[in-house]
Amino acid sequence: MKHLLLCLTLTLIPASVWGADHSVFAHRGASGYLPEHSLPAKAMAHAQGAAFVEQDVVLTKDNVPLVLHDIHLESTTDVASRFPDRKREDGRYYVIDFTLAEIKQLNATQRFKPKTGKPVATERFPLTGYTYQLHTLEEEIRFIQGLNFSTGRNVGLFTEIKKPTFHQQEGRDITKAVCEVLTRYGYGADRNSACWVQCFELTTLQRLREEFGWKGRLMMIFSGSKIGPDGSDYDALATPEGLKQLSRVVDGVFPNLPRVVTWDKSEKPQCSDFTRAAHDAGLRVITGVIRRDDLPKHCPSIAALHEALFNQAGVDDVCTDFPDLSVQWLKAQPAR
Repeated sequence: MKHLLLCLTLTLIPASVWGADHSVFAHRGASGYLPEHSLPAKAMAHAQGAAFVEQDVVLTKDNVPLVLHDIHLESTTDVASRFPDRKREDGRYYVIDFTLAEIKQLNATQRFKPKTGKPVATERFPLTGYTYQLHTLEEEIRFIQGLNFSTGRNVGLFTEIKKPTFHQQEGRDITKAVCEVLTRYGYGADRNSACWVQCFELTTLQRLREEFGWKGRLMMIFSGSKIGPDGSDYDALATPEGLKQLSRVVDGVFPNLPRVVTWDKSEKPQCSDFTRAAHDAGLRVITGVIRRDDLPKHCPSIAALHEALFNQAGVDDVCTDFPDLSVQWLKAQPAR
């Protein structure tokens, strides 16, 4: 009973969402500073003032929701040396082919290039600095709720269901598995729940609403490609009519940065009408990902990126690898 009460008291919407105009979503935790999706990265994001912390979720062989960005293991773990014979014909090691017990044997690190062993982001946390064990969605929820309890804050979840169509083709229902865990911990009962569920596939978000009765907040992510794995037409959904259609299902949208703003050669931002159209449809707009070490083409600085997104494009929130920099920028803005 005590555990249940703790879960219920920690799932109200963070006060910062309604007490301020903007919120900061931590992309895979404070992934600019620590290995993505490691619990230390989540703790750092929590301490840096993020309102929501992201969990990408995939399924193991024994149907356990695991926090990991990819459906593959070879870019962040030592799976190739520990289980060299478990790769598929395409040479890749799929999470869904390993039980949780097997995955717990792996050492995870900062993201690297499997062919060379070199880090993807050379100026981020070193590959040799720290190894960690992958963890489940349930373990992360308990970790974040524990931090909320001990700090008196109420940081929410930003849970992405990864590649539902792929999982369906493998005979698995990742949407159901994720929904069951979130519901068990008190999320999704209404729009005040401190959790956003996001996905690139509209059919998955529709299932959550219609089949599973999810009453919490949902967010549609827009890819840079034209068509999603489930047939979602991103360009069509980005039109005023498409956004109105989305508003029947979701509460917010996560457009890729070029749909919101680009920069010309003179380093001046060129904003689209996407945010205005989304707001007209009653949708909240979050965008990113903000990366200090990977700015958009011709964007002169991370400060200029924040300025363009918030004060010119008019987005509501940002998703960032560097939560502290986004929080600091927002705090430095004059009161309205």
